[in-house]
Amino acid sequence: MVSRGACPRCGCTQFTTTVTKKYDFDIMRKGKKLLCVDFDGVLHLSSKGFYDGSVYDGPTPGAREFIDEAMNHFDIIIYTARARTARGRQDVKDFLKKHGFPELPVECRKPPAYLTIDDRAITFTGTFPSPEDIKKFKHWNGITWGDIT
Repeated sequence: MVSRGACPRCGCTQFTTTVTKKYDFDIMRKGKKLLCVDFDGVLHLSSKGFYDGSVYDGPTPGAREFIDEAMNHFDIIIYTARARTARGRQDVKDFLKKHGFPELPVECRKPPAYLTIDDRAITFTGTFPSPEDIKKFKHWNGITWGDIT
């Protein structure tokens, strides 16, 4: 159970105030379900990978329109490791505002959600992937994150 104090990873209190008080792990509640959307590689194009840590690209094509439509069906939270620092969280909020996204909570970790959209994940189908299959993972936009041997 998540405590009602600060986030154990970064010390922020945003997670506990915007997420656990509202959802309290009831991801299958009536009404709108919680949708978590990753920032880098999903909303932020991130064509060079992490690069120098800056938010250097524009939005992934169709991202704003997707969020606008999804808000009719889900409560949305943006999550990113960037939110572990106040500056990183502000960079994400500035990006969202600059590119016309609605104001959304930005969290440093994935809260319990109905569904998560992330560019660096494999859907678990009940069978664990082999290390070889994991090593074959290809990012949707072709960026490489270093050789895995």
